[in-house]
Amino acid sequence: MNWIKADSIDKINEIKALSGSEKVLIFKFSTKCSISYVVRSLLEREWNEGEMQMKTYYVDVISNRELSDKIEKEFGVTHETPQAIILEKSKPVFSASHGKVIFSELRKYANW
Repeated sequence: MNWIKADSIDKINEIKALSGSEKVLIFKFSTKCSISYVVRSLLEREWNEGEMQMKTYYVDVISNRELSDKIEKEFGVTHETPQAIILEKSKPVFSASHGKVIFSELRKYANW
């Protein structure tokens, strides 16, 4: 999995623009939460770049809470962590948190 760090408002705007032409994943996690680490590790183990072909961005909500707030306001997705949000055409088409962030669900949104 090739994580791209989202650490600025400009990066969120870039993600939104990119979602106009392809699906993109934003993964929000907390460095203080063990569940976040478990979910991230499980995704990394199951992710297949050839199959998914989706850019994957991550937001550390402890270091970048303002970005999480921007995502919540911009896309209408209530803040949670860990949380996976898939955008398409600048709108969320999938959002899940905690134990509901599973690869089999994300796979349904692969860019084939």
